[in-house]
Amino acid sequence: MSKIAGFFEKLFRNSLFLKILSVIIAVGIWLYIVNVADPRRTEEYTNVPIAFIYEGTVPYNNSLMPLVTSRSFFVNVRVSGSRSSLMNYSKDKISASLNFNSVAAAGIYDVPISISLGDDSLTYEILGSNTITLEFVKKSSITLNVDFQRTGSYKTGYSVIDQTVSPETITVEGPKNIVDTISYAEVTVDVTNADKNIAESGDILLLTADRSYVDRTYLTLSSSQATVSVALQYKKSVKIATTLVNPFGGNESAYASVSYSPSPYLQLQGDEEMLSFIDTYNIGSINLADITGSRKTFEFTVQNQSGIEIVSDSKTITATVDLGNAMIKNFHLSSANLKNAEILNIPEGKTARITDLYKVITLRAQEYTLAELDSDSFSLSVDLSSIPNEKGEYPLIIGLPSGVYGGLMNRYYVNVLIEDVEQ
Repeated sequence: MSKIAGFFEKLFRNSLFLKILSVIIAVGIWLYIVNVADPRRTEEYTNVPIAFIYEGTVPYNNSLMPLVTSRSFFVNVRVSGSRSSLMNYSKDKISASLNFNSVAAAGIYDVPISISLGDDSLTYEILGSNTITLEFVKKSSITLNVDFQRTGSYKTGYSVIDQTVSPETITVEGPKNIVDTISYAEVTVDVTNADKNIAESGDILLLTADRSYVDRTYLTLSSSQATVSVALQYKKSVKIATTLVNPFGGNESAYASVSYSPSPYLQLQGDEEMLSFIDTYNIGSINLADITGSRKTFEFTVQNQSGIEIVSDSKTITATVDLGNAMIKNFHLSSANLKNAEILNIPEGKTARITDLYKVITLRAQEYTLAELDSDSFSLSVDLSSIPNEKGEYPLIIGLPSGVYGGLMNRYYVNVLIEDVEQ
């Protein structure tokens, strides 16, 4: 026994042993306090977010909606429980939500806040009101086309060749008394002096039938913005023209008038710089010799040119030529008249003369013009470099006096005798 007593006496005098023993005793006391005595305590958690889960609730299914501009609500909660339970507890473990079960019709309600702590050993107390006051109204929806409204004007000469708005339609949901007033959905873009394609986004505005703006505070739009795409092209209106020709000779432009249908103008589309040089658009030639009466209508199909597009409603143009009071008269060219004709391009070492005794030519002109002309009024020539007809006759070139307007009604040929020059 004396040995055992000595051992313990020696042990309790050892400072290291006493330190270890102190720690063991302290841990034991702490474990007792925590696990046995464990007094209750409280913690306060502020700004706990309240889940606003509305879809599928009683008022939602009854086509009601709350008048709220935000679904962010918060609550302060005091949680009570044992020290050990609260030791590792945090605000994230608190689940708060609104209970909409009592809302069945439009009106103002105090909606209760429901709390779940996730630990049955804990209790809670809501600090402040345990309800949130909300107004519920009947909801409705409408689908509208999104219209493009522009401010300003495109650069002069430019017009729209294609235009789209995306999205083309939107759905608006909100209080029925507000939705029922909505007639238009519009997006506005400034196009002042635009001469390039446009792709701009803007806010979608809602308007009533009398074009008053609708307050969007409680409205939900399927899209709040729209993108407008506009393709622009320079267009110009130019006069239609035709070339009046008479292959037999003469000039009838003084009394031949041309009218065009459906319009005397064509709409051209293309590069602005290129079109700036174009004032008239020639659709083709008209052979006046084809007109045997006083008027005739010709039909043309206009074609696009390189860099220029015809954008008129119709690409078929009719041109009606009116010769007014033009008349036809025959003139007898005598042998003397023909001998006085100038002969051009006579081969070297040769002589040439017209051998026809006479030639009758037909001329169309105004009556007063025809009265002033006779057989000696015409200038006559033959070009031996031209191609003769199957009879070997050469074309007779007939010229009218300067300032005299008329047209020959046929092509005339004469016999030319070509001989060697006498030595």
